[in-house]
Formats: sequence, structure tokens, C-alpha cells
Amino acid sequence: MSRPWPRPYANDPWAATGRPRRARCPAMTDLRALLARPHALRMLVTALIARLPEAMIPLALLLLVRDEHGSYGAAGAMAAAFALGAAVGGPVAGRLIDRLGQPAVLVAAAALRSAALLGIVLTAGSSLLVAGVLAVACGALTPPLEPALRALWPDLAADDEHALAAAYELDAGAQELIFVVGPLLVAVAVATWSPDAALHLTSAIGLLGALAFALAPPARAWHAGQHEPVSWTAAVRAPEVGVLLAIGVLAGAATGMVNVTTAAFAEHTLGDRALAGWLLAAWAVGALIGGLSAAAWRWRSAPEHRLTRLLVVFGLAFVPALLARSTGSMAVALALSGALLAPTLACVFVLTGSRALPGTITETFAWLTSSFLVGSAAGSALGGTLTGVDSAAASVRGYAVAALIVWLGALVWRLRRVPTRPALRHAGGT
Repeated sequence: MSRPWPRPYANDPWAATGRPRRARCPAMTDLRALLARPHALRMLVTALIARLPEAMIPLALLLLVRDEHGSYGAAGAMAAAFALGAAVGGPVAGRLIDRLGQPAVLVAAAALRSAALLGIVLTAGSSLLVAGVLAVACGALTPPLEPALRALWPDLAADDEHALAAAYELDAGAQELIFVVGPLLVAVAVATWSPDAALHLTSAIGLLGALAFALAPPARAWHAGQHEPVSWTAAVRAPEVGVLLAIGVLAGAATGMVNVTTAAFAEHTLGDRALAGWLLAAWAVGALIGGLSAAAWRWRSAPEHRLTRLLVVFGLAFVPALLARSTGSMAVALALSGALLAPTLACVFVLTGSRALPGTITETFAWLTSSFLVGSAAGSALGGTLTGVDSAAASVRGYAVAALIVWLGALVWRLRRVPTRPALRHAGGT
């Protein structure tokens, strides 16, 4: 005789809805399925390697100019010129990918950027003006690997909604490795050889990584899909895309604020500027862990509703940083706030991909990247103003402003004008 098992789903809230009980960890299944998909892991890893120059070039430029001219002002201007070029050139390169495909644009951009880096090495000592122009060109020629990978994720995830969400969360967290490994490679190259050698190493990594990504089957097979000719402003005028770009600016501003405020905290409170690098590494590690954890979690709420909540909690996560007064406590506080950054950005990625007009998905993601860069530059400038006073209180108030900026993003998203369903369907991804 069979054993009389308890009534199925007893005391289970799902039973009342008539819906089946979820698997113990369905999101882990989604993540494993994603990574088991052909080429998915390869595209993620090669994109991360090819994007290392994004974290290496600003530091290498700063050290090169500082070494040649002895001026942090000129060095900072050179790094800013690179960032300006990247912010302007990204959408243009994204649009070209949507028209010409990924391999041609990515390889050409990487090769031309290598030439610009060589030009900087040859001219930085004699003409800062020429080197500055080349730095702008170098930024503008940054291969748009970040939007290119995000354009590939729907295909790599086989258009599975949960696997796609896991892909964006994994992407958002894993990219923090770039900003941990990249500066370390520059530091090793400079200590072993020179800033010139660091730029040559950067050039080689970027070119080889772009080739490995662009020549992979998914990149060669990808196309933006059928579309009508669109104006230069069409991508940003798609339903809700403008609001998402505004949130990208605000998220970037909060990140820029964290970078400068952490440096000020290390100098004014801890008395050692070198500790800023370790604290920012804790922020990056937190983001990595947050992205991996989010990728292993199946969200029950729609991304439209989830984004507001994530932004609110992300802002709250800065509170411990306001109270920290030691290296250890600040490292933990920054890791906590960093852990909320990755799932928040991933939610923005999901929403951006679903709102992009047909045939413009790479360009739309490139605009999102540019919005983050612009916000980061503005946040860094504002952070420098707020933390200019040599005091412990001044060295942490930037975190409070970062929280306010993030909450402003939540308010902007909450008060947005929701488009009609037909408009949303028209704005679906390719």
C-alpha cells in the first residue's frame, strides 16, 4: 500500500493560485542553460578582454603625460579628452554596426585606435595639443563591444526571457572585472617598463580581443534585422528610451561621485591616498558578486516595476558608507552599494533592449553607454567640489549626494509617461 503523503502544496501560497510550485532554484537553471549555449561564454570572455583598454587607457594616459610634463592638470585633461571622444563616438559606431554588421566595424575601430595610441606615444612629449587631439580620436574609436555584446544576448539566450535577464545581470556584474584587472595591468607594465609600454600593451590587448570577438560565429552571423531608414535622433526618441538614458546619466553621476569621494576619504580620513584603489576594488568586487547573485535569481516582478525598487534600495545602500570611518568598514560599505549597482544596471539593460527600435539596438545601447560616461564625468566634477574641504565629514558627504542622485532616478522612472501597448510593441528589440 502506498504511503499517504501529505496533501500536495500544503501551506504553499502558490497552491491557492493553482499555479505549480517553482523549482528550488530555477534561475540557476537559467544561468547554467545560458552558459551552456554555444558560444555564450566565449563571447562574454572575449568581450571582457577586448574591453580592458577602456580601464587601461585613462590611467596609462595620465601616467604618460605626468611622466613627460610633470603636470596632473595636463594629465587629467588628457584623460578627459579620451572620455569625451568615447562619449561622442560610441553612438556613431553603434549605428555603423547596425548598418554594416559587427566584424567590419569592431576590427576597423580597434586597428585605428591602436594607430591613435601609437601617435600619442610619439607626440606626448613634444606636443600636448596633438596628443590631446589623438586622445579624443582614441576615445571616439573605442570599439563598441559593450553594446555589441548586449545586442547578441537575445540570440545567445535563444530569446528565453529568464535566460536573457540572467545574461544582462551576468554582463553587468562581470564587467567590473575590467576595472579591477585593467588598472593592475597598467601598474605592472609601468613598474616593469614605462607608461609607453603600458599603452603598447593596451593596444595589443584591445586589438587581439576585438579580433577574437568579431571573428566568432555569433558576431559574424548577427544582423540588426529589417528596418526603415531612420534619422539620427530616432533611437533616442523611441518610447521610454529617453527616460532610460536620463537614468543612465544619473547612475553614471552616482558612480563618478563614488570614485572621487572614495579618493577623498582615503586621503582625509585614512591618511593614505593609495588606499583609494583598494576601496574602489571593493566596490567593483561587490558589483561582481551582486551581478552573479542577481543572475542566479529569477525575479518575480516585471522589470518596469523592479527598476523603481532597485533604485530606491541602491540609494539606501549608500547609508553605511556615510557612517564608515575605517578602511575595513568602508570596504564593506562600498561592497554593499556596489552589489546593488549591477542588478540595477541589468534592469536598465533589459528595458533598453526591449524598447529599442527595430534595426537600432546596437546604437541604442551605445547611447546608453555614452549617457553613463557623461554622467560619470559630471559626477566626478561635482564630487571634486563637494570633497575639496580637508575634513572627515566632507570626505563622505559625496555618498549622500550619490544616494540622492539615485533616488532622483527612481522618481524620474516612477513619473515617466507610460506609452501605449502598440507603441511598446513597435519599440521591441530586433
